[in-house]
Amino acid sequence: MLQKMDTGATDVFDVAYMRMIRFSLSSIAQWPYNSFGRKSIRTRIMSVYHYIMISVSTFLEISCVFYVRNNQDKEFIVLGHDYFTLLMGVVIIQRMTLSFQKRYCLLVKNFVSKFHLVNHQYKCEFAAMELRRITRICNIAAVIIHIQIFFSMMFFNMVPLWKNIHAGMFSDHRPENGTFVHSGNYLSFVNQYTDIKGYFIVFFLNFYPSYNAAVTFLCMDLLIFIMVFHIAGHLNILVHDLRYFLRPNEIEQCLETGSKKYNEEVFVRLKDLIDRDQTIKEFMINISETFGISLCIYLAFHQVTGCVLLLECSPMTPEALGNYGFLTLMMFQQLIQTSIIFEFISTKSDMLADEVYSLPWELMDVRNRKAVLLFLKNVQPPRALKAGGVVSVGVLTMSTIIKTSCSYFLMLKTLTVEE
Repeated sequence: MLQKMDTGATDVFDVAYMRMIRFSLSSIAQWPYNSFGRKSIRTRIMSVYHYIMISVSTFLEISCVFYVRNNQDKEFIVLGHDYFTLLMGVVIIQRMTLSFQKRYCLLVKNFVSKFHLVNHQYKCEFAAMELRRITRICNIAAVIIHIQIFFSMMFFNMVPLWKNIHAGMFSDHRPENGTFVHSGNYLSFVNQYTDIKGYFIVFFLNFYPSYNAAVTFLCMDLLIFIMVFHIAGHLNILVHDLRYFLRPNEIEQCLETGSKKYNEEVFVRLKDLIDRDQTIKEFMINISETFGISLCIYLAFHQVTGCVLLLECSPMTPEALGNYGFLTLMMFQQLIQTSIIFEFISTKSDMLADEVYSLPWELMDVRNRKAVLLFLKNVQPPRALKAGGVVSVGVLTMSTIIKTSCSYFLMLKTLTVEE
C-alpha cells in the first residue's frame, strides 16, 4: 500500500498554492464558486461584486481614453504611460469577463475535481512522487507570482509619489506651474493635479484598480501555469509507465497460455494508456479553447507595449530609466516566463512518440499491434497550447515578439530623430 504523501494532501485545497490562488481570485470575484455547489449568499455577493468591478474598470478605461483624447497636443513619449495603461486595461477587462463564460467555469471545476494530480496520487508510487515534485514547483510559482503582485502594485503607485517628492510638490515652495504625477490619469471629479487634498484622494483610490489589475493580470497567468505544470506531471507519469511497460519473461514467450495471458494484460494496459493520453489531449484542447482569445490579446499586448516601453526608455536619461526601465524589464520577464513554462508541454509531448515506439510491439498479437499503431499516430503530432487555436505559445513565439518589438522601436526611433 502506498504511504501517505509528505504533503498530507487528500484534497486539492489541502495544498498551499491552491488555497493561495483561490483566495486571490476570490478577492477579485474571478473564482467560479457557482460551479462547485449550490448558490449561497456568498456566491451572490461575489457575483454582484464582479459586476461592480467590471463597471469600475470599464469606467476607468473610458475615462483614460478621454484623457488621452483631450491631451493629444502632448508628445507621444509624454503620453506613453497612458497608452500603456490603456492597453493593460483591455487585457484586464477581457480577463474579467472569463468567469461569465461557462467554458471557463467547467474547466476550473474539471481541473480541481478530476485532472489535478491529487486525484491520481494513489494509482502508483511514481504518481505520488510526481505529485510531490509538481506541488513544490507550483508552491514556488505561487509565491513568486504573489511577490510580483505586491511589488508591481507598489512600484506602480510609489514611483509617481517619489517623483512628486523629488519635484518639491509637497514643499512650501512648490514649483511654478507644477502638477502632481499619478499612477493613472483619468478624468476625475476632483482637482488632483494642483490641489494636495485632491491628489491624496486619487492617490489612495488608485490602489484599488492597481490591485485588481495586478491580480487579474498575474493570478490568471498563475492559474494557467498550474494547469500546465499538472499537464507536464501527467505526461511524466505516462512516459514512466510506457518506459516500464509490461514485458513477458522467457517462459511466457514459449508457452501459448502464457502468451495469451500476456496479450490480455497488454490490451488492458494499452487501453488505459490511450485513455489517459486522450484525457491529457482533451484537457489541453479545453485550455486552448477557454484561454485562446485571452492569450491572443496577451501576446498582442506584449507586442505593442514592448515597442512603447522601449521608446520611452530610449532617451537613456536617469528619469526615463527610473520611470520605465524596471517596468520594461518586468514586462519582458513576464513574456519570457510565460513562454518558457508553456514550452514544457511541447518538450514533454515530444518524448511520448519515442516511448510508444519503444514498446515491445513485436511480442504482441495483431490486436495489440493495431492498438500500438493507433497510439503512435495519436502522439506523433506536436502538441502545444495555442492562442486563438492558431499560434502556438512557446519560446519561438516569444523570440518573434521580442524581435518585432525591437524592430518597430528602431523604426519609430528613426522617424522621431528625423522629425
